[in-house]
Amino acid sequence: MNEQVRNILEQSTTKTSKIEQLLRLGLMRREIADLVTRGNYGFVYNVEKKMLEREGGVLLNRAAPP
Repeated sequence: MNEQVRNILEQSTTKTSKIEQLLRLGLMRREIADLVTRGNYGFVYNVEKKMLEREGGVLLNRAAPP
């Protein structure tokens, strides 16, 4: 596991904050869900959606290719 990712996961902050930081690093939603929310993909999706709404961005389909 990348040292940056490990440092984020070890922070004593909210899951939402960790997810936002990991999204900014470019991790896929599925990876983040497995690392932070025990596989709750929907939670990660909703955090990303809110984050992008705040920043004026558009939610893209970032699912891993089959």
